[in-house]
Amino acid sequence: MYYIYTDNTELITEDVFDVLCVADMYLLPGLKRLCGKTLAKTICEDNVLYMWKMAKLFRLSRLEDQCTEFMAKIIERLVEQDEFAELIKEDAASLEERQETDSIPVVDEIRFHITSNVQTYSAIEEANQKLEALEELLTSINIEC
Repeated sequence: MYYIYTDNTELITEDVFDVLCVADMYLLPGLKRLCGKTLAKTICEDNVLYMWKMAKLFRLSRLEDQCTEFMAKIIERLVEQDEFAELIKEDAASLEERQETDSIPVVDEIRFHITSNVQTYSAIEEANQKLEALEELLTSINIEC
C-alpha cells in the first residue's frame, strides 16, 4: 500500500518474491522494476538460473539481461550443471515452430555478453574458451544454434 501512495518503498530481500507476485497481479510495473533491482543485487552462482527464470516469467528484461551477463562470466562452471542444460532445452522448446538451426535467445544473449567487452588478445583467448565450452554443451545435448 505504501508504494501505491508514494511511488517508492524499501524492500526486504526475503519479501521480494511475494511483493513481485502482488505487483504483477495488480499491474504495478514500477513496483515490479523495483523488485527486479532488489533481486539483481542478490544474483550469485547458486541462484542465477532461478533468477533468470523468474525474470522471464515476470518479464523483467533488465534483470534477465543482468542474469545472462552473470552467466557469461561463469559459463565454464555453468556448462557442468545439468540444470543449465535443461534451461537451454526449455528456452529452445518455448520458441514456436523452432527449426533445428534457429537461435535460442538465452544462448544468443550469453554469446553477446561473452564477446561484448573483448579488447585485448588475452580477453579474446578467454572469450574463445568460454564460447568453446558453451558449444561443447550444445553439441552434447544435440542442439544446433
